[in-house]
Amino acid sequence: MVLFGVLTGAAAGQGIATIQNISSTPFVTGITPIIGSRGAVGGVVVDADGVVGRVEQDELDQLRDRWIQLSDSIEGATNVETGFRVISLAGLDRALSECLDRDQPISPSMAFLAGLRRIEYVFAVPPSDGMQHGDVFLAGPGGPWKANEAGEVVGVADGRAVLRLDDLMDALRRGALRKGVDINDRQISCSIEPTAAGLRQFARVQARLRNFNRQAVIAMESAIGPQQVLIRGIDADSHFAQVLLSADYAMKRLAMGFEAAPIDSLPSYMQLLQQHNDRNQLSSPRWWMASDYEPLRCTTDRLGWQIRGRRIRTLTQDSLLTVEGTRKTLDQENQLAQQWADAMTKRFDDLSIALPIFAELSNCFDLAVFGALMAREGLAVRADCRFNVLGDASRLQGPRYRVPTSIPSVASKIRGRKGWIVSVSGGVKIDAWTVAGQTETDDGIAAVRTQAVRTQAVRTQAVQGAGQRWWW
Repeated sequence: MVLFGVLTGAAAGQGIATIQNISSTPFVTGITPIIGSRGAVGGVVVDADGVVGRVEQDELDQLRDRWIQLSDSIEGATNVETGFRVISLAGLDRALSECLDRDQPISPSMAFLAGLRRIEYVFAVPPSDGMQHGDVFLAGPGGPWKANEAGEVVGVADGRAVLRLDDLMDALRRGALRKGVDINDRQISCSIEPTAAGLRQFARVQARLRNFNRQAVIAMESAIGPQQVLIRGIDADSHFAQVLLSADYAMKRLAMGFEAAPIDSLPSYMQLLQQHNDRNQLSSPRWWMASDYEPLRCTTDRLGWQIRGRRIRTLTQDSLLTVEGTRKTLDQENQLAQQWADAMTKRFDDLSIALPIFAELSNCFDLAVFGALMAREGLAVRADCRFNVLGDASRLQGPRYRVPTSIPSVASKIRGRKGWIVSVSGGVKIDAWTVAGQTETDDGIAAVRTQAVRTQAVRTQAVQGAGQRWWW
């Protein structure tokens, strides 16, 4: 992504998640956007031509008002806060199938996975473990959820975005499709890139500039032109892809100072440059967010899994834009760009609460790892269970969005410096298959798995019909 930054006091950015109206059309979808055909994810909307832009305030108001109207339908009476929410995927699949068979809408609890906010454990449970049916459990912190002031669906306890059914389905289906594919083609990624022609035109215009004023800013924006949105490894019209794009866009705006970080100790890269004005050469740093997991822990029988680690790390690489409009990678580290990347990594959890689009991104990373783990280890087969709805796009599909294709360039003069700072490309990269292949044995996880299985068994025996409920 090419961005140009000015050191001014920008208002704190807000992330706006898509608000979903729970409706139903058999064999198509149970979830559709409610604000026209545009939708809004992380403060980003896409117009009919595929051009990416910021959400308007009136749409933000619609999101908030609609969630207030829907608040009474959210199933929170028995959804207490817990550090160990367990979801039965087989039970969820049966519940979804029943909704479709009866032409009924899916519930908010299904759409938002009973308020699960992170995947920490995955358990394959064959019928031989005392279950009536084979199953796969997901477990992690969860509880009641709400809409925040920006209309985003977050946990009541900590304001962190909850996981979504549509992202789960896309990750599960893509994981299965990627089995047997070359490792380099299994990555899920999103980037915003300038065109080669735009870079050449930018270099020519920059070489002719003598005054750095508003007219120069307009000339730079026109020279670089629209940038390309490139999405790989996931359907470009999915919510999952919209999250990748919106998080990447938000990161670049924070780095280049177009929006002030809503947390302390995360100055923009532009502020760091202003404080260290001894650099004579203006380089072109790029930043991207990548997988950062510790080796997955598993039981000896590889039926119990723990997902660990920070999830996401921000990386950077420096380059120069030559007079010919090409990018030359620099061997020398850009210490200020690295300082910003390290600060972004360190403060990512705090930023995820203030801007839930980053928590949604972390959730998508977890779901991608889960999808790869399911396919790589054959967990559904080993648990002797099938997902007739979760695994079949012809039966149920999440909302589809306009495919993003381009984004306008934005430029500004850097106060007190003769030159331009160019942030070239970057993006988001999820290497879920590599993460799923890095494991270590820890049979202590077996006790946690047993706890999840026994809890389900006790509920089934104690409450008539409790076996139909797919979370606890």
